[in-house]
Amino acid sequence: MKNHEILFIINPAASGGKTLKDWNKKIYPLLKKENFSFDYEFTTKPFDAFELALDGIKKGYRKLISVGGDGTVNEIANAILTQSVIDSVEITLGSIGTGTGNDWRKTVGIPKDYEQAIKVIKEGKYILQDVGKVNYFQNGQEKSRFFINVAGMGFDAVVTYKANSRKKHYFKKFVYFINLFSTLFSFNDPYIEIKIDGKKVYEDKSLTLNVGICKYSGGGMMFTPNAIYDDGLFDITVIDKISIFKILINLRKIYDGSFINNDAVKNFKAKNVEITSKEKLYLEVDGESLGHCPFYFKIYPKRLKVIVS
Repeated sequence: MKNHEILFIINPAASGGKTLKDWNKKIYPLLKKENFSFDYEFTTKPFDAFELALDGIKKGYRKLISVGGDGTVNEIANAILTQSVIDSVEITLGSIGTGTGNDWRKTVGIPKDYEQAIKVIKEGKYILQDVGKVNYFQNGQEKSRFFINVAGMGFDAVVTYKANSRKKHYFKKFVYFINLFSTLFSFNDPYIEIKIDGKKVYEDKSLTLNVGICKYSGGGMMFTPNAIYDDGLFDITVIDKISIFKILINLRKIYDGSFINNDAVKNFKAKNVEITSKEKLYLEVDGESLGHCPFYFKIYPKRLKVIVS
């Protein structure tokens, strides 16, 4: 039964189960202190946030707040963008980041501190941001998914897959690095072909490639430093096959985006992106592991209303 206008959707398993403790001991009391009028639901299984958000929209909630990581935000965004009850821009998405990555939060400026994040949500300032949709294959079937941050393929997707499989452990700050270094010595660079807006722009072996709406992924890295969340274009970054030594000496440059100036890096802007490979190139979007190529990306300008600082 709907009692209020705001629905908080909490992923209690995020951050190794710490989110549940933080909700009970910190976030919930702070919301009450700020006199929020809200309802809340807990997720119990994968993609539950999607279902809870869909149900909430049907019940009349028009402000949905994610409490968890980037994956929880992605599920709620997908519910907003796929439902047919009301125009997607009539629903507001907000986030209190508690997960291992929380990269999208950095773009919209939601503070890490819970009290400050709640004040930003209460103020209700918002923008309309672009969203991307990717078609991919999984178990022989073509599927699709919306994303609001960054999609990664190749090396990035393999590292993310390994990191996700370890989320039950308490490697919150180091999980990405642990798997990054272990993957460096086993990854085989795939031969890929990229078309942007119907034109072939790349055909070679690649370490990793990213299609971004926002800048940050992988726990603060800037694989798509030229991304602008509301310009109606994807920022596409491709890194050629390079030696492990070059990867290691340039690693810090991924955090400030300056790696983009390296000769081994190609950068493009596009509304549509098609990526193919004869090998099984894998995909992650917003930190969640999905399927394999071929991939087709399409951008939808200013389709999501999000709370910002």
